[in-house]
Amino acid sequence: MEITTILGIIAAVIIMLLGARLLLKKPAEETPSLESDLHIHLDSQQPVLPRFVRDQLQSDTAERVEPSLQNEVPETINAEEVKAEPQAETKPVEGVKVSAEQAVEQKAAAEAEADTELRAEASEKAAETEAEKPVEKAPEKAQELSLNQIEKAEITEFEDESNILDAHLHEQKQVDDESDLATAETYIALNIYPDSRVLSGEKTLKVLMKYGLRFGEMACFHRYSEDGSKLLFSVLQINNDGAAAGFDLESLSSEQVKGLAFFLALPHSDVQNAFDTMDSISRLIAREIDGTVYDQNNQEFTPQLREHWRHQAIDYRSGQAVEA
Repeated sequence: MEITTILGIIAAVIIMLLGARLLLKKPAEETPSLESDLHIHLDSQQPVLPRFVRDQLQSDTAERVEPSLQNEVPETINAEEVKAEPQAETKPVEGVKVSAEQAVEQKAAAEAEADTELRAEASEKAAETEAEKPVEKAPEKAQELSLNQIEKAEITEFEDESNILDAHLHEQKQVDDESDLATAETYIALNIYPDSRVLSGEKTLKVLMKYGLRFGEMACFHRYSEDGSKLLFSVLQINNDGAAAGFDLESLSSEQVKGLAFFLALPHSDVQNAFDTMDSISRLIAREIDGTVYDQNNQEFTPQLREHWRHQAIDYRSGQAVEA
Protein backbone atom coordinates (compact mmCIF):
# COMPACT_ATOMS: atom_id res chain seq x y z
CA MET A 1 0.00 0.00 0.00
CA GLU A 2 2.73 2.37 0.73
CA ILE A 3 4.46 1.99 -2.67
CA THR A 4 1.18 2.32 -4.50
CA THR A 5 0.28 5.44 -2.53
CA ILE A 6 3.66 7.02 -3.25
CA LEU A 7 3.36 6.31 -6.97
CA GLY A 8 -0.16 7.73 -7.00
CA ILE A 9 1.02 10.93 -5.30
CA ILE A 10 3.87 11.33 -7.79
CA ALA A 11 1.52 10.83 -10.71
CA ALA A 12 -0.92 13.38 -9.29
CA VAL A 13 1.86 15.96 -8.85
CA ILE A 14 3.06 15.47 -12.46
CA ILE A 15 -0.49 15.89 -13.75
CA MET A 16 -0.94 19.05 -11.72
CA LEU A 17 2.31 20.51 -13.04
CA LEU A 18 1.35 19.75 -16.62
CA GLY A 19 -2.05 21.34 -16.09
CA ALA A 20 -0.54 24.46 -14.55
CA ARG A 21 1.91 24.74 -17.44
CA LEU A 22 -0.91 24.53 -19.96
CA LEU A 23 -2.88 27.15 -18.09
CA LEU A 24 0.00 29.57 -17.76
CA LYS A 25 1.21 29.22 -21.35
CA LYS A 26 0.00 32.07 -23.65
CA PRO A 27 -1.47 31.16 -26.97
CA ALA A 28 1.16 31.53 -29.76
CA GLU A 29 0.70 34.57 -31.91
CA GLU A 30 -0.23 33.80 -35.36
CA THR A 31 2.65 34.34 -37.73
CA PRO A 32 1.57 36.94 -40.26
CA SER A 33 1.60 35.67 -43.78
CA LEU A 34 2.46 37.71 -46.87
CA GLU A 35 0.01 35.58 -48.81
CA SER A 36 -3.00 37.29 -47.22
CA ASP A 37 -5.24 39.37 -49.48
CA LEU A 38 -4.86 43.18 -49.65
CA HIS A 39 -7.78 45.22 -48.35
CA ILE A 40 -8.78 48.55 -49.95
CA HIS A 41 -10.09 51.41 -47.83
CA LEU A 42 -13.51 52.42 -49.14
CA ASP A 43 -13.18 56.20 -48.61
CA SER A 44 -9.56 56.87 -49.64
CA GLN A 45 -9.29 53.99 -52.09
CA GLN A 46 -5.77 53.35 -50.68
CA PRO A 47 -4.47 49.92 -49.84
CA VAL A 48 -4.56 48.99 -46.20
CA LEU A 49 -1.20 47.43 -45.44
CA PRO A 50 -0.96 44.91 -42.62
CA ARG A 51 1.13 45.88 -39.64
CA PHE A 52 3.91 43.43 -40.40
CA VAL A 53 4.25 44.94 -43.94
CA ARG A 54 4.39 48.47 -42.53
CA ASP A 55 7.01 47.35 -39.99
CA GLN A 56 9.10 45.84 -42.76
CA LEU A 57 8.89 49.05 -44.88
CA GLN A 58 9.79 51.19 -41.88
CA SER A 59 12.82 49.02 -41.11
CA ASP A 60 14.02 49.30 -44.73
CA THR A 61 13.54 53.07 -44.62
CA ALA A 62 15.45 53.36 -41.34
CA GLU A 63 18.44 51.53 -42.83
CA ARG A 64 18.67 54.09 -45.66
CA VAL A 65 21.00 57.03 -44.88
CA GLU A 66 19.91 60.25 -46.54
CA PRO A 67 22.54 62.90 -47.45
CA SER A 68 22.72 65.90 -45.16
CA LEU A 69 23.80 69.46 -45.83
CA GLN A 70 25.86 69.28 -42.64
CA ASN A 71 28.27 66.94 -44.33
CA GLU A 72 31.29 68.43 -46.06
CA VAL A 73 30.54 69.51 -49.62
CA PRO A 74 33.38 69.22 -52.13
CA GLU A 75 34.49 72.48 -53.73
CA THR A 76 33.68 71.32 -57.24
CA ILE A 77 31.20 68.64 -58.28
CA ASN A 78 31.58 67.32 -61.79
CA ALA A 79 28.61 65.92 -63.60
CA GLU A 80 30.50 62.71 -64.26
CA GLU A 81 31.29 62.21 -60.56
CA VAL A 82 27.68 62.50 -59.50
CA LYS A 83 26.26 59.03 -59.67
CA ALA A 84 22.91 57.83 -58.48
CA GLU A 85 23.15 56.13 -55.13
CA PRO A 86 21.89 52.59 -55.13
CA GLN A 87 18.39 52.46 -53.84
CA ALA A 88 17.44 50.12 -51.08
CA GLU A 89 16.43 46.80 -52.44
CA THR A 90 12.75 46.17 -52.16
CA LYS A 91 12.14 42.60 -51.33
CA PRO A 92 9.36 41.10 -53.34
CA VAL A 93 6.28 40.56 -51.23
CA GLU A 94 4.51 37.49 -52.33
CA GLY A 95 0.80 37.69 -52.39
CA VAL A 96 0.63 41.52 -52.38
CA LYS A 97 -1.40 42.94 -55.21
CA VAL A 98 -0.28 45.53 -57.83
CA SER A 99 -1.54 48.51 -55.82
CA ALA A 100 0.96 47.85 -53.03
CA GLU A 101 3.83 47.80 -55.53
CA GLN A 102 2.68 51.16 -56.89
CA ALA A 103 2.72 52.63 -53.39
CA VAL A 104 6.31 51.47 -52.87
CA GLU A 105 7.36 52.90 -56.25
CA GLN A 106 5.75 56.26 -55.38
CA LYS A 107 7.68 56.37 -52.11
CA ALA A 108 10.95 55.56 -53.91
CA ALA A 109 10.28 58.30 -56.51
CA ALA A 110 9.68 60.84 -53.73
CA GLU A 111 12.95 59.85 -52.08
CA ALA A 112 14.85 60.17 -55.41
CA GLU A 113 13.36 63.64 -55.97
CA ALA A 114 14.44 64.73 -52.48
CA ASP A 115 17.93 63.37 -53.16
CA THR A 116 18.11 65.36 -56.42
CA GLU A 117 17.11 68.57 -54.61
CA LEU A 118 19.81 67.99 -52.00
CA ARG A 119 22.45 67.53 -54.70
CA ALA A 120 21.32 70.69 -56.51
CA GLU A 121 21.61 72.68 -53.28
CA ALA A 122 25.07 71.23 -52.70
CA SER A 123 26.17 72.28 -56.23
CA GLU A 124 24.88 75.83 -55.68
CA LYS A 125 26.72 76.06 -52.39
CA ALA A 126 29.95 74.83 -54.01
CA ALA A 127 29.58 77.43 -56.81
CA GLU A 128 29.09 80.22 -54.25
CA THR A 129 32.18 79.06 -52.34
CA GLU A 130 34.22 79.07 -55.56
CA ALA A 131 32.98 82.57 -56.45
CA GLU A 132 33.94 83.91 -53.00
CA LYS A 133 37.59 82.89 -53.47
CA PRO A 134 39.89 85.88 -54.04
CA VAL A 135 40.72 86.33 -57.69
CA GLU A 136 44.45 86.65 -58.32
CA LYS A 137 45.24 89.80 -60.18
CA ALA A 138 47.36 89.52 -63.29
CA PRO A 139 50.82 90.95 -62.80
CA GLU A 140 51.03 94.45 -64.05
CA LYS A 141 53.04 94.94 -67.20
CA ALA A 142 56.54 95.98 -66.41
CA GLN A 143 57.02 99.62 -67.00
CA GLU A 144 59.10 100.27 -70.05
CA LEU A 145 62.16 102.37 -69.60
CA SER A 146 61.96 105.54 -71.58
CA LEU A 147 64.31 108.44 -72.00
CA ASN A 148 61.83 110.70 -70.25
CA GLN A 149 62.28 108.70 -67.02
CA ILE A 150 66.06 109.12 -66.94
CA GLU A 151 67.19 111.89 -64.69
CA LYS A 152 69.44 114.40 -66.37
CA ALA A 153 72.77 115.10 -64.75
CA GLU A 154 73.51 118.68 -64.07
CA ILE A 155 77.01 119.97 -64.83
CA THR A 156 77.71 122.60 -62.22
CA GLU A 157 81.22 123.40 -63.41
CA PHE A 158 80.51 123.44 -67.13
CA GLU A 159 82.36 126.71 -67.71
CA ASP A 160 85.66 125.35 -66.28
CA GLU A 161 85.34 122.11 -68.26
CA SER A 162 84.48 124.06 -71.39
CA ASN A 163 87.67 126.08 -71.05
CA ILE A 164 89.73 122.89 -70.71
CA LEU A 165 88.04 121.38 -73.78
CA ASP A 166 88.62 124.52 -75.83
CA ALA A 167 92.30 124.52 -74.88
CA HIS A 168 92.67 120.87 -75.87
CA LEU A 169 90.97 121.43 -79.24
CA HIS A 170 93.16 124.45 -79.88
CA GLU A 171 96.32 122.43 -79.16
CA GLN A 172 95.16 119.63 -81.47
CA LYS A 173 94.38 122.15 -84.26
CA GLN A 174 97.82 123.69 -83.82
CA VAL A 175 99.46 120.24 -84.12
CA ASP A 176 97.44 119.49 -87.27
CA ASP A 177 98.34 122.83 -88.81
CA GLU A 178 102.04 122.26 -88.13
CA SER A 179 102.06 118.64 -89.39
CA ASP A 180 104.01 117.61 -92.52
CA LEU A 181 100.75 117.00 -94.42
CA ALA A 182 99.43 120.49 -93.68
CA THR A 183 102.68 122.24 -94.54
CA ALA A 184 103.53 120.13 -97.63
CA GLU A 185 104.19 121.98 -100.89
CA THR A 186 103.64 118.99 -103.18
CA TYR A 187 103.22 115.22 -103.15
CA ILE A 188 104.56 112.15 -104.95
CA ALA A 189 101.82 109.51 -105.15
CA LEU A 190 101.61 105.80 -105.95
CA ASN A 191 98.27 104.06 -106.60
CA ILE A 192 97.42 100.39 -106.07
CA TYR A 193 94.43 98.78 -107.81
CA PRO A 194 93.40 95.18 -107.07
CA ASP A 195 93.13 92.93 -110.13
CA SER A 196 89.63 91.95 -108.94
CA ARG A 197 88.67 95.66 -109.26
CA VAL A 198 87.38 95.70 -105.68
CA LEU A 199 88.81 95.01 -102.23
CA SER A 200 86.81 94.35 -99.07
CA GLY A 201 87.15 96.93 -96.34
CA GLU A 202 87.92 94.24 -93.76
CA LYS A 203 90.87 92.92 -95.77
CA THR A 204 92.08 96.47 -96.43
CA LEU A 205 92.19 97.20 -92.71
CA LYS A 206 94.04 93.96 -91.95
CA VAL A 207 96.72 94.45 -94.62
CA LEU A 208 97.39 98.09 -93.64
CA MET A 209 97.76 97.14 -89.98
CA LYS A 210 99.98 94.21 -90.96
CA TYR A 211 102.57 96.50 -92.59
CA GLY A 212 102.79 98.95 -89.72
CA LEU A 213 100.38 101.72 -90.77
CA ARG A 214 98.34 103.44 -88.09
CA PHE A 215 95.15 105.44 -88.37
CA GLY A 216 95.55 109.14 -87.54
CA GLU A 217 95.06 112.76 -88.67
CA MET A 218 93.04 113.64 -91.76
CA ALA A 219 91.40 110.17 -91.59
CA CYS A 220 94.53 108.63 -93.15
CA PHE A 221 96.71 105.67 -92.34
CA HIS A 222 100.31 106.77 -91.63
CA ARG A 223 103.67 105.09 -91.53
CA TYR A 224 106.25 106.58 -89.13
CA SER A 225 109.98 106.07 -88.65
CA GLU A 226 111.18 103.34 -86.32
CA ASP A 227 111.46 105.72 -83.36
CA GLY A 228 107.99 107.15 -84.19
CA SER A 229 109.25 110.72 -84.39
CA LYS A 230 108.92 111.33 -88.14
CA LEU A 231 106.10 110.77 -90.62
CA LEU A 232 107.30 108.86 -93.70
CA PHE A 233 104.18 108.59 -95.90
CA SER A 234 100.39 108.29 -95.70
CA VAL A 235 97.60 106.24 -97.35
CA LEU A 236 94.08 107.20 -98.50
CA GLN A 237 91.43 105.12 -100.26
CA ILE A 238 90.32 105.64 -103.85
CA ASN A 239 86.54 105.96 -104.26
CA ASN A 240 84.31 105.26 -107.26
CA ASP A 241 85.18 108.62 -108.84
CA GLY A 242 88.92 107.86 -108.73
CA ALA A 243 89.61 110.55 -106.13
CA ALA A 244 91.42 109.92 -102.84
CA ALA A 245 89.31 110.06 -99.69
CA GLY A 246 89.71 109.41 -95.99
CA PHE A 247 88.75 106.22 -94.15
CA ASP A 248 85.69 105.79 -91.92
CA LEU A 249 86.66 103.10 -89.42
CA GLU A 250 83.04 102.58 -88.28
CA SER A 251 81.84 101.55 -91.74
CA LEU A 252 85.09 100.33 -93.32
CA SER A 253 84.45 96.66 -92.53
CA SER A 254 81.26 96.71 -94.63
CA GLU A 255 82.58 98.87 -97.50
CA GLN A 256 84.24 98.00 -100.82
CA VAL A 257 87.56 99.73 -101.55
CA LYS A 258 88.43 100.46 -105.20
CA GLY A 259 92.10 101.18 -104.55
CA LEU A 260 94.77 102.64 -102.25
CA ALA A 261 96.65 105.93 -102.75
CA PHE A 262 100.14 106.22 -101.17
CA PHE A 263 101.60 109.73 -101.04
CA LEU A 264 104.81 111.32 -99.80
CA ALA A 265 104.73 114.96 -98.63
CA LEU A 266 107.56 117.20 -99.94
CA PRO A 267 109.79 118.74 -98.79
CA HIS A 268 110.87 115.95 -96.41
CA SER A 269 113.88 115.91 -94.09
CA ASP A 270 114.49 112.17 -94.69
CA VAL A 271 113.09 111.93 -98.19
CA GLN A 272 115.28 109.05 -99.44
CA ASN A 273 114.25 106.74 -96.57
CA ALA A 274 110.61 107.84 -96.88
CA PHE A 275 110.44 107.14 -100.64
CA ASP A 276 112.18 103.77 -100.42
CA THR A 277 109.90 102.69 -97.55
CA MET A 278 106.76 103.76 -99.46
CA ASP A 279 107.96 101.97 -102.63
CA SER A 280 108.75 98.76 -100.75
CA ILE A 281 105.50 98.58 -98.72
CA SER A 282 103.34 99.49 -101.75
CA ARG A 283 104.77 96.56 -103.72
CA LEU A 284 104.32 94.19 -100.74
CA ILE A 285 100.67 95.19 -100.28
CA ALA A 286 100.04 94.90 -104.05
CA ARG A 287 101.36 91.33 -103.92
CA GLU A 288 99.20 90.65 -100.81
CA ILE A 289 95.94 91.76 -102.47
CA ASP A 290 96.79 90.58 -106.01
CA GLY A 291 97.02 94.13 -107.34
CA THR A 292 99.23 96.38 -109.47
CA VAL A 293 101.16 99.56 -108.56
CA TYR A 294 100.77 102.66 -110.75
CA ASP A 295 102.39 106.09 -110.56
CA GLN A 296 100.43 109.29 -110.10
CA ASN A 297 99.89 109.46 -113.88
CA ASN A 298 98.23 105.98 -113.73
CA GLN A 299 101.17 104.35 -115.57
CA GLU A 300 102.32 100.95 -114.36
CA PHE A 301 105.15 101.46 -111.91
CA THR A 302 108.07 99.90 -113.76
CA PRO A 303 111.70 99.92 -112.51
CA GLN A 304 112.43 102.83 -114.86
CA LEU A 305 109.57 104.91 -113.44
CA ARG A 306 110.66 103.96 -109.92
CA GLU A 307 114.11 105.46 -110.48
CA HIS A 308 112.60 108.52 -112.12
CA TRP A 309 110.31 109.35 -109.20
CA ARG A 310 112.97 108.49 -106.65
CA HIS A 311 115.33 111.09 -108.11
CA GLN A 312 112.50 113.61 -108.32
CA ALA A 313 111.87 113.21 -104.58
CA ILE A 314 115.52 113.31 -103.57
CA ASP A 315 116.39 116.28 -105.79
CA TYR A 316 113.33 118.31 -104.74
CA ARG A 317 114.09 121.71 -103.28
CA SER A 318 111.68 124.10 -101.63
CA GLY A 319 109.70 126.06 -104.18
CA GLN A 320 110.67 123.66 -106.98
CA ALA A 321 108.02 121.92 -109.05
CA VAL A 322 108.03 118.15 -109.43
CA GLU A 323 108.48 117.08 -113.07
CA ALA A 324 105.93 114.55 -114.23
